[in-house]
Amino acid sequence: MLYLADIVLPISSPPIFRGAVRVEGAEIVAVAPAAELTAQPGEEVIDLGAATLLPGLINAHCHLDYTRFKGAIAPRQSFTEWIKNINALRRSFTTQDYIESIAEGFELLAQGGVTTVANIEAFPELLPHLPAPPLRTWWFLELIDVRVRADQDATLRNALDFFEKHPEWTGGFGFSPHAPYTASVDLYRLAKSCSEQYQMLSTTHIAESVEEHEMFSYARGPLHDFLAGLGRDNSDCGHGSALSHLVEHGVIGGDCIIAHLNYLQDYDYELVAGTGASVVHCPKCHTYFGHAAFPLKELRSYGINVCIGTDSLASNNALDMRSEMREMQEFHGLTDRDVLEMATIHGAHALKQSGKIGEISPGSHADLVAFAHADGDGATDDPYCRVIQSRAEPMLLLMNGKKVKMTSAKP
Repeated sequence: MLYLADIVLPISSPPIFRGAVRVEGAEIVAVAPAAELTAQPGEEVIDLGAATLLPGLINAHCHLDYTRFKGAIAPRQSFTEWIKNINALRRSFTTQDYIESIAEGFELLAQGGVTTVANIEAFPELLPHLPAPPLRTWWFLELIDVRVRADQDATLRNALDFFEKHPEWTGGFGFSPHAPYTASVDLYRLAKSCSEQYQMLSTTHIAESVEEHEMFSYARGPLHDFLAGLGRDNSDCGHGSALSHLVEHGVIGGDCIIAHLNYLQDYDYELVAGTGASVVHCPKCHTYFGHAAFPLKELRSYGINVCIGTDSLASNNALDMRSEMREMQEFHGLTDRDVLEMATIHGAHALKQSGKIGEISPGSHADLVAFAHADGDGATDDPYCRVIQSRAEPMLLLMNGKKVKMTSAKP
């Protein structure tokens, strides 16, 4: 199959004006100017015309369970109150509600050009009821033991058994100790051990709110008091940042994707850089909570890989990565190319998939998206700007060389 487009945007190499991409099965085998990559005898050719063809976008942090929570919780309230509200919502949903919520979330991701997502699954019991995901999905099973120290060994064994029985699910599996205030160091250690033994990734939320920062750094604040009321042993608070608490116990490594890191002490930057972990920023969620400025410049100065996610519709109004990129630019003044790289090759790096996703290159997976050109997509003809400013659904979306079905997308 040969795909032609007025612009091919490989990301890992310069734009190609009037370019071509050859796909064989699930793999990209060639990318070049159309004049140099002509059709082979009998090869099907799809000419996308006035469009930009680029690698599918990568959402590095999402909670598809909560897609149907959109607009249910008012923004800019205290983080502790938000936690209470989302916990109440969680209890009001049925298994079927969550299954439908996940399906709707996948649809919204596809409509925004996403082909890969790192999804936190809060309810592992849902997995046996789900069909194979339509997108390349890393399922990170959330682990929490703040209330009851249940038999986590059994939980992990059951999860690992499920993972092994579903090799056909495109993407991967892993564990997600929720956050240092809801998951014990022992639970982080258990998840890390599984990750190392089975070569899986892990992810976690760290330093998301000022209340978490106050809890660990100063042993005070509403989150500290709320959790103490639930019976949490807060003796680990008041000795340093939330990040340093975990790093000092050796439970954060290069296989970890850290969501947020909004509130850090000066010493934290060197600590996170030393772990080799990647960081996911969720720009619109950040705005929803009214957090202090995200320390992007400082993180990048330490060579830390920073990528982009949407978080959930419990703290966002869309799952469109282009909207996240525009929000990122508004607050950080990044170039169009910089921010698009954060939504592609940086996400691939975080998922240990560099050279396989997030770029168009020989040997990479045929995960592609094409956006038709439209008036107003950019003040200039800059191809990176065109993508970020586009609002329409993709005219083509491929995952492993196969078209992803979108119920509301154009045929």
